[in-house]
Amino acid sequence: MSISINAPVEVSSAVRGAQVASVFISAAAAGGTLGLSTFLVPRILDSPTGLMLRQWGRMYNAGKIVFPGAAATAAVAFGYVYYATNNASGLPTSLEVSASNLPLVAAGLCLSIVPYTMLALLPTNKQLLAKAQAAEEDATLSKADRAAGAGTVYTTQEEQAAKQLVDRWGVLSLGRPLLLGAASLVGLIAFL
Repeated sequence: MSISINAPVEVSSAVRGAQVASVFISAAAAGGTLGLSTFLVPRILDSPTGLMLRQWGRMYNAGKIVFPGAAATAAVAFGYVYYATNNASGLPTSLEVSASNLPLVAAGLCLSIVPYTMLALLPTNKQLLAKAQAAEEDATLSKADRAAGAGTVYTTQEEQAAKQLVDRWGVLSLGRPLLLGAASLVGLIAFL
């Protein structure tokens, strides 16, 4: 199967803006998700177990909104560019761009982070979310409650297991920036 690039067509400034937005958003999301795995996860692994789990849970809750939303936005922009450049006869002309199927490939790469997450990360996410919730509940206990024996006391094995889960999450999560980075690269190839 080969990918062919069609002859150049004239496109509007709106299409050019969508091109820029799609590449920028997918690249920014790739960088953000890469930063989580390469910078944030190693730092939180240095924390005591309860704090590490709370930090991971807070990072996860913030990221589960931002990064899928960014990927979906980039996919919509790539899709718009595909539609506009393949149906350009009715659009006002101002800039030249190569029309091809590559924006659809880029949109698919952006959206592929969802099945990737479901297949590769969901089991680890579930385990970590349960541990993070328990750690959040422990953090709300008073000193008197802790002195009375309430809360989680982590054994060495439990600490290592929790750190291994967070570390595994960081490694498995590296697939998402690869997919998003590939989307931005495919977009650049399509638009240059």
